[in-house]
Amino acid sequence: MNLLESIAPFDSYATAIAQDILGWLGMSVSVQNPERLPQQGPLLIVCNHRSFLDPFLLTSFLNTPINFVCHRYMGNVPVLREVLQTCGGFPLNNNDWYPELLQHSTHLLDRGKTIGIFPEGAAPMIDTPAPTGLRTFYRGFAHLALQAQAPNLQILPVAISSQSEKQWPAVPLSLLHQIDPLEPLFKQDGWHPAVLYQEVSIRIGKPLEIEPYRQQYHGRQASTVVRDLTSTLSAQVSELLA
Repeated sequence: MNLLESIAPFDSYATAIAQDILGWLGMSVSVQNPERLPQQGPLLIVCNHRSFLDPFLLTSFLNTPINFVCHRYMGNVPVLREVLQTCGGFPLNNNDWYPELLQHSTHLLDRGKTIGIFPEGAAPMIDTPAPTGLRTFYRGFAHLALQAQAPNLQILPVAISSQSEKQWPAVPLSLLHQIDPLEPLFKQDGWHPAVLYQEVSIRIGKPLEIEPYRQQYHGRQASTVVRDLTSTLSAQVSELLA
C-alpha cells in the first residue's frame, strides 16, 4: 500500500477520533475567527507547534480533515507510523526529505485536500518556548506552495495559543536518537517534554492567495520571494500569538 492509499480513509473518521481524544483529556478550547477558514481546498495551513496534541486539536476544532507533515522519526516507529498514516499524517522518511514532501503534498493539493505543516520543525517540541514565543520558520512550506501547481491554492496562518498547560518529561532524547540518529536535536542529554493543554485558543488568520507570489517565483527573484513569503507567514502567526 502506498502513502496516498494509506491515508485515504482519513476523510471519514479522523475528526471523530480527534474529538474523542480531546474530550477524554477535558481541555477547554476556543476558536477565534472561524469564518476565515476556507470552505474548500486546496489549502495549506501553517501553524506554530508546542504539543503532540496540536494535529488532533486543529483537526477536531477546525472541523476539517487535515493531512499533516510529520517529523522523520515518527515514520521510524512501527506502531506510531501506522497510527499517523491512518489519521492522515505522512512522516518524511528520507534524509533528503524535500522531494518526498513536494511529491506527496502536490498529489493531495491537486485533489483539493488540506495540508497542515509546522514550519518551526522539531525545535519547539524539544525546547518548548513561552506560549507567545515562535521559533524561526524553515522555508520548505514556501517552496512547496510556490512549486505546487494546484489552482487557487491558499495559505492559512493559524496560531495555537496556550492559556494554561502542564508539562513533564516524557521520552529521553537518547532513545529518540536511537530511533533517528540523523536528527541533531536528539544528540544531547535530557528529555523530550510532553505539553498538555488545559485551556487553549485556536486563532485563525486571514487566508493568503499564493498566485501573486508564484508570478514572481522565477530566476533571480525566486529566493527573495521564498524569503518574503516565509517572513510574511511567520509574522502573521506571531501576531496571532501576541
